[in-house]
Amino acid sequence: MDTLIGDNGFIGVSHLSQERARERSEKLDVSEIVGIIEAANVAGASGYTFSTHPTNMQVLTALRRSKTLGDEFGLYPVLPYAQGYVRLANEKGIRALVDETLSKLPLMHRARAVVETGISAVRLDPVGLMRAYVDVELKSYVGPKPEKSAIRSVLLHEVVTDLCLGLGNLSLLDAFARLIREEYHLSPGFVTYNLVRFVELFRQEEMTLKDVTIMTPFNSIGYQMSPSRQACETCLSSLSESNVIAMSLLAGGYLSLDQAVEYLRSLSRRVGVAVGVSTRRHAEETFSRLRTLK
Repeated sequence: MDTLIGDNGFIGVSHLSQERARERSEKLDVSEIVGIIEAANVAGASGYTFSTHPTNMQVLTALRRSKTLGDEFGLYPVLPYAQGYVRLANEKGIRALVDETLSKLPLMHRARAVVETGISAVRLDPVGLMRAYVDVELKSYVGPKPEKSAIRSVLLHEVVTDLCLGLGNLSLLDAFARLIREEYHLSPGFVTYNLVRFVELFRQEEMTLKDVTIMTPFNSIGYQMSPSRQACETCLSSLSESNVIAMSLLAGGYLSLDQAVEYLRSLSRRVGVAVGVSTRRHAEETFSRLRTLK
């Protein structure tokens, strides 16, 4: 069972209090974040799921020097970093967005990306743009990652996934899955707040869910579970071929860890979990408790 550290607490994201999350993240420097991840790994965390936020580039680079991280520690990047793109485009314009994104690439890959992105933009080709930006973001994180750690799955951000679901157009999702499988030889993944619709449309379009990672909310009060807790739990029981990772387990802090663990035990099948932690002690307590589920 995947037990993953989430990065929300490290980059100032909270579903309940954005101001509180920012204040907490500002108190954490890279060395402290690395210490929290190491403590979580020792306590039982099997991996790290993270957005392609600039802080995580520094974190991964620092983790290369870790003597604590286990050989089986997995990485689960979520891309694109939607919030960062929107903020940069609003503040500095599209040209600055493109320039900064391309600057992450080594020089040898930059010319190809410029050409591919430009052609796709001229053709108004969203699949081509998606491929170019996936290449830019993923390649920029392959170099800094810890040598012992493998990328287990690459997940598409919920902003893109759920927009495609809302439009009933899965061509972009299909293209993403093919890209990750065929060019990177990795498991494709999707973050979604609409599990039931996601599964229904994939099956309707005869798109495989085999070995697909799905990260989606699960908790005992139905927080962020659409259309309902019961519908999501019923859907989960039919997903034996997929790797499901539960997020929002604590319902934004409303539920205790003990309540979350008991809920996970009640589900029809075992799922992975992604939980954010903010201190070393919090990491040790959380992942030691989650380890009892294995």
